[in-house]
Amino acid sequence: MVMRNLRYIMMFVLLMATAGNIHAQRKREKNKVTPESGAQKEAQAMEQKRAEYNSRKDHHMEAQDKATRKRMKKNLKKAERHSWGKDVPWYKRWFRKDKFK
Repeated sequence: MVMRNLRYIMMFVLLMATAGNIHAQRKREKNKVTPESGAQKEAQAMEQKRAEYNSRKDHHMEAQDKATRKRMKKNLKKAERHSWGKDVPWYKRWFRKDKFK
C-alpha cells in the first residue's frame, strides 16, 4: 500500500516538475503586431485592394464598345437620380436636418 502511494506521489512530483517547462507556441519578437505596423499593413492592403478594383473596372470598361459605355453611363446617372440614398425610409429623409445629403 505504501509503495503504491509512493509511486503515485513520485508520478505527481515528476509531472509537476515538467509542467513548468511546457509552453504553447511562443510568439517571436518579429511576429508581434504593434499598432503602427498593424495600421500600416491595413493601409497597404486597402491600397492594393483599391488598385486591383480600379484595374478590373478599367478592363471591364475597355471591353465594351462606345455605344455600350454610353448606355452604361446613362443608366448609372438615371439610377443615381432615382434610387441613390433610398436605403433610408422616406419619413426619415423628410425630417432630417440635412435634407440634401
